[in-house]
Amino acid sequence: MTKTTTEPVVTELSADDLALFSAIIIVIGDLIGLLSVIKARSENKSATEDDTLTII
Repeated sequence: MTKTTTEPVVTELSADDLALFSAIIIVIGDLIGLLSVIKARSENKSATEDDTLTII
């Protein structure tokens, strides 16, 4: 009886896999940027309302 061993197959990332991963990272970054813009606008809006109340 002969014992055969197989080496583990190393799977490399294909160009399509890398493109998909980079697209996901870009979308996540864009969402974080959008959330920061929305937060900044709401902070500016509340600061403007506070200034208006103190003037009156």
